[in-house]
Amino acid sequence: MKINGVAEAKIVTPEEAYNIMKEEIGEKVLEGYEPDIFPYAYMVTLTDLDLNDSVREQITKIENVDDMPESSTISRLATIGKGVRAVTGVILVILILISVFIISNTIKLTVHARRKEISIMKYVGATNSFIRTPFMIEGIIIGIISSAISLGLIGAIYNWCVIKVAQNETMQKISGFSMLQFDQLFSNLVIVFMILGAGLGIIGSAISMKKYLEV
Repeated sequence: MKINGVAEAKIVTPEEAYNIMKEEIGEKVLEGYEPDIFPYAYMVTLTDLDLNDSVREQITKIENVDDMPESSTISRLATIGKGVRAVTGVILVILILISVFIISNTIKLTVHARRKEISIMKYVGATNSFIRTPFMIEGIIIGIISSAISLGLIGAIYNWCVIKVAQNETMQKISGFSMLQFDQLFSNLVIVFMILGAGLGIIGSAISMKKYLEV
């Protein structure tokens, strides 16, 4: 059953709840108890933590739902998620500016070394596009190589974080909590990083070439 498109709920029988608790707290703790100590329940999986309160309100309106305990963990995770997104956005902007600056200066050194050749080519009728193309390609290559290195570093850091989170006692107590493996994100990240790297390479090259094409 789907709730508002942002959560999925499935019915958990007393037997299923009993087996789940046996795995989480150990069989000895439940020794002497029967599955009927657990009521029928809904197990809700959120797909958007920011809508936790809205989903909770809808669940309380479902027939035969007696109680819906509040979870401070979800609120904390949502707050952490917002903080991470904000910090990530700031870092991304800074890294983009740094990347453009580095690529621009790298291409500028190359262009400066060939400034006489560029001037001669301009005087004999070479178009700006003809002169600019090799430097654009060089910028794209630099951007793609930089993206590949960045992706490797991010993968290593992310995998380290996943291991640390998995070993955290608090996170181990959260039923059903798990982080995506980097392999699951890799294909999408490759596309984004390659496009971003190539784009930054083109921008950096264009900035570097502007001065030397104005002859």
